[in-house]
Formats: sequence, C-alpha cells, structure tokens
Amino acid sequence: MRILTRPLWKIGGISVTLLGIFKLSVVLIAGLVALRYLRRKLEHLLVKRFSLPASLVNSVTTLIYYFLLVILFLVALSSAGVDLTQVGILFGALGVGIGFGLQAITSNFISGIILLMEGSLKPGDLVELEDGTLGVVQEINMRATIIRTFDGEDILVPNSEFINKRVSTWTYGDDWRRIHIPFGVAYGTDPELVKEVITEVARQVPLTEEDEEHPVRVWFEGFGDNALNFALVVWIRQSRAKRALTGIKSDYYYAIHRALLKAGIEIPFPQRDLHLRSVSPQVFSAFRGNL
Repeated sequence: MRILTRPLWKIGGISVTLLGIFKLSVVLIAGLVALRYLRRKLEHLLVKRFSLPASLVNSVTTLIYYFLLVILFLVALSSAGVDLTQVGILFGALGVGIGFGLQAITSNFISGIILLMEGSLKPGDLVELEDGTLGVVQEINMRATIIRTFDGEDILVPNSEFINKRVSTWTYGDDWRRIHIPFGVAYGTDPELVKEVITEVARQVPLTEEDEEHPVRVWFEGFGDNALNFALVVWIRQSRAKRALTGIKSDYYYAIHRALLKAGIEIPFPQRDLHLRSVSPQVFSAFRGNL
C-alpha cells in the first residue's frame, strides 16, 4: 500500500500520488456521467413541463453544466487530498502566463458565457457574418458556435467573432424579411398591366406572406437603356423558408417568367439602332448584289 501513497512528484506544495490520481479519476468520471445525465433530465423537464423555448433551455442548461463542472473539478481535487488553498496559490502564479498564452481561448470562453447569458444569439437563428457566411446557428458552446450553411457545411466560428465583429441576424426580433426581385419589360408595355400581373403571381408563390403591414408591392423603378425597370417587393417568414436568399429569389423569378409569357408581355434584351451617315458606293453596290 505504500506505493499508492508514495509521492511521485511535487508541484509547489502539492504531492502527487497514485492513490490521489485514482481518486481524482474516479470522481471526475463518475461526476461527468452524472452531470450529463442531469443535463438531459433538466432539458426534458424545462421543455416538457414548463414549455420553454429550446434556445432558452440550451442556454440555461449549458451555463449550469459548466458551473457544476467547475465545482466537480474542485471536489475531485479535494477528494484526492489536494489542499485547495495551495491550488489557488498555484493557479495565481500561473495566471499571468495563462493570460498571455491563452488570450484567444480565454476571449472565446468569456464571449461564450456572454452569448449564453445575454440571449442575443440562440440555436435556430439565421445569421450572416462579415465575410458573407450565411447559416443557421446549431449549437453555442463555450469556445465556438456551430453554424450550418445552406450547402450543408458545418462551420465552427469562435465566439469572439459574435462579440467583436458585426453580425447580421435575420431572426433576432422577428422572422419577417422583405425581398427585392428586380426585373424588366420591353418599352411599350402598360406599367399598370405589369403591376397587376406580377402582384397576382407573387401572391401565388407559397413563400409569400401578406397582411396590412406587409403588403406585396411592384415598384416602377425607372427607364433603362432597353427596358422599363420594375422590382417585385414581397415579404416572407424566414423561419418557414429555411433556405438561402438565392434559392428563394429563384422561385419568384420562375413565377415572374411564366406570368410574363402567359400575359404576352415581352421580356427585353439589349438592342441598338445603327444609323449610317454615308456609305461607300462600292460597299453599297456589293450589298445590293448580295440581296
């Protein structure tokens, strides 16, 4: 039994023994299993009995889990015979080195706590980062947040990105979003007819949502070089669409194209009128000979 209590090495005033390592391992393993079981039960309780939103439940249970994890670590050290006062002195001595060497990790950890407590970002939110990455928040962890793009790619974004940089969220206050779909028709077309046809077809697209505060509009934007320029302005519920903006616009362009063809409205293409001031007699004679 002496081999179990014989000091293997010392760190400051802390003696490390085989018995201490065994006790530490047992308490940590048992504690982690218990904490994960407790987290699942707590999530089930909050969702089923109290009908809380899944995003709020995730934030609450994550904070509780990491708080209990810290307590578990301290209890495991104490059960291994480690004086917590000495541990505090040791961590204090290492604090400066850890602060400089692990600045990024510390920043992301603190940012994760802020995101979970503040609730400004939650699973299910559609966000767009500064680099143009667009995706749905899947999970907020203490170091990084998992974003799933509409191409099925999972991206781990450091939490500090959401604190220190500008992030556009499409589902923060509500999920109503207005989309602009520009299109053009040939000169000579009645603008009122265009408005009537496109408004009607827009209402038939399943994604379209309309009420008094969110009407369907067709804007006459001006006179282009080859076309009368219009824009269809519609509202959608982003949480129901669950697609990238490019795919959503595609549905409306298909519908607009079919409606214009059915109504006999010409879709313009670039064209130019060529005016000749003078032509060489030889060129003119050759041209007539080819007719």
